Amino acid sequence: MTMQMRQVRAFLELAETLSFSEGSARVGLSQPAFSLSIQKLEEALGTKLFDRTSRTVSLTREGEAFRPLARRLAATFDETVEEMADLVAVRRGRVALAALPSLAARILPDAVARFATSHPGVSIRIADVLHGAVVDLVLAGRVDYGFSVEPENQDELSFTPLVRDRFVAILRDDDPLADRTRLTWDALLARPLVTMTGVTSVRRRLDAAVAGRKAPKLVGEVNQLATVSGLVLAGLGVSALPALCLPVVMRPGLTWLPLDEPVAERSLGLVHRRKQSFSVAAKAFLGELRRLPKSPVLTELGDEIRFDPHLGSA
Repeated sequence: MTMQMRQVRAFLELAETLSFSEGSARVGLSQPAFSLSIQKLEEALGTKLFDRTSRTVSLTREGEAFRPLARRLAATFDETVEEMADLVAVRRGRVALAALPSLAARILPDAVARFATSHPGVSIRIADVLHGAVVDLVLAGRVDYGFSVEPENQDELSFTPLVRDRFVAILRDDDPLADRTRLTWDALLARPLVTMTGVTSVRRRLDAAVAGRKAPKLVGEVNQLATVSGLVLAGLGVSALPALCLPVVMRPGLTWLPLDEPVAERSLGLVHRRKQSFSVAAKAFLGELRRLPKSPVLTELGDEIRFDPHLGSA
């Protein structure tokens, strides 16, 4: 027979009042039901907790020994219920996510700041990693969801588009091409090119954009966006990156221009496991992401970034 919390509470009331009538009134039970709860508890514990006569009720030695344990059980139960109530009300908890560095630097901060203000008891952990690591963290269940390009050949994952991010040219502000209002890919690829390495989603999308054109002269292949800006600023070459990378790349001495003929874009969005149930805190953070199209931090990039109207529908 299993001990139940309502039986423990009945014991505590009887231990305090030493009256079946008063104890039953306190817990809102009829006296027969209250007496049955005490009896079931004694059967579950295998010992008498009270000595009863027609006039008096008193704790046995075992009842005295159980009393502090019962108080601790009740307190722990109440704390557990309160903690769960806090989680459901998003007063505490944790949101863990993984994102491409460009998204972590540009898209997420505004949503994180708003969420931290409205949910100060919830912690947020962000892993700013490359696409492959985003997928691995999501599949391993180490994050609630990821923000990246659409995964390839991943039957276990679902992808919800968030934003379309257009490639732009990165060059020194004293470069002869910097006087133009925009550049064609042919004009850019005529110059030595600094790119991300082939393991990055940026490089794979760039290769697709220039497929069928004259192969560019690659003078630098790097893993970090900051290294791209350093090499371009040093005069090694020019580069092409998605517009969301600009906050990480741009520094005094550099400028950027839209690229067209053709326009090259990448689709970024929410990556999560299929049939996954999100925590209440994780759902609440997605609510902040739905407000991203109104975020003022993106207005300077204009048409280079376009939000998907179905954000957060997953």
